Amino acid sequence: MENYAKNFKAGDILFQEGDPGTEVYVVQSGRVRLHKRVFRQDVIVEELSKGDFCGELALVMKTTRPTSAVVVEDSRLLVIPAPQFEQMIEQNPAISLQMLKRMATRLTRSQFRLSNFALRTPMGRLMHQLRAEWKVATLQGADSIALVPDDLAEALGMEVGETEELLKKALADRLIDIDANGAFTIRNHDSYDRLLAYLELRDRFEFMD
Repeated sequence: MENYAKNFKAGDILFQEGDPGTEVYVVQSGRVRLHKRVFRQDVIVEELSKGDFCGELALVMKTTRPTSAVVVEDSRLLVIPAPQFEQMIEQNPAISLQMLKRMATRLTRSQFRLSNFALRTPMGRLMHQLRAEWKVATLQGADSIALVPDDLAEALGMEVGETEELLKKALADRLIDIDANGAFTIRNHDSYDRLLAYLELRDRFEFMD
C-alpha cells in the first residue's frame, strides 16, 4: 500500500465535481474537504481526516465525481487506481463492508447539510445545525458534550461575522448557553424546537408564494 502513498499541500485539488473517477483517496494524515455546488454556492459536504476516504462513489457508480475534493492542510494520502481498488473490493469482503458503512454515514451527513442549506432563514439554519450537533453528542453518551463546530460558518455557507452575530443573538434570546471551551447547551428544548419549526414552516410558505 505504501507504493500508493503521496504527499499533498494545502490547497491542492484532488478532483472537481463532474470529473471522471479514476482513483480512490485514503487519508493517512491531514485533512481533505469535500464541496458541492448548490444554488450557485459551494457547500461543504464533509471534512475528512485520518482513516477516511473519498472518490469511491464515482468508481462504484460508474459516473462522474459528485463532489469536489480539496486538501485543507498538508496531507499524506493513499491514491489507489480504479483497477486496484476494484480488485481489493472483490477479494476482501471486510473492506467492502467497512466502506459500505462509511458511505452510509457520509450520505446521512450530506443529506443533512443539503437540507440545512435549503433553509433560507439564517437563524433557522444555525438552529438546525446546533440541534443536529446536540443530537450527535447525546447519542455518544452522557459524558459527551456538544461543541460549536470550528467550521460552522463554512458549513452554513455564511460569513464568519454573520455567524458570530447569529450566535450572539441566540445567546441574547436565551436559546443556548456557550461556555469558554465552545461547549453549548440548549436552554429549553421545547421552546427551541417550536421556534425552529416555525422558521422552517415560514420558509416553506414563502417558497410557495
